[in-house]
Amino acid sequence: MECKTPNIVAGEASETDDDEAAEVISIEKGIPHMSVSGAAPPSYTFAREAVESSASSTPPQVVASDEEMQRLHVRRAMNERCISMLNEFIHNTVISVSKQLNETDNFLMKSQMVLQNTTTSVKKMNDNTHQMQTKLHDILTFNFVPNINI
Repeated sequence: MECKTPNIVAGEASETDDDEAAEVISIEKGIPHMSVSGAAPPSYTFAREAVESSASSTPPQVVASDEEMQRLHVRRAMNERCISMLNEFIHNTVISVSKQLNETDNFLMKSQMVLQNTTTSVKKMNDNTHQMQTKLHDILTFNFVPNINI
């Protein structure tokens, strides 16, 4: 089988149908570059590697046996079933768990607010208890009856 090497035209694509004026360079000669520095631009290097790799690879087999077709059909059916089961798993499990996590998050936020209110109330109660203790101490230690000397 004869493998033709593709020709690469240097420069920009012409706007006319006259391609005779374009310079044609084969892959074996290499791809020239237009840069002044002497190094080939990466786009030319990439194009050369892509063309060389496609030229060296063998074309895929076109004719497939009935067994291969059946195997491919079975594989496709199995892949489709796996995809549907994965979608079902995501829909049934992950979405329901996501809803439960959102509900739990809401409950935790409400609990946090209740705990913050409780903390504030306990601090106020502590301050009030301390004030009562101070006043009680003042009352108990205060001398109501004056010292009377007869």
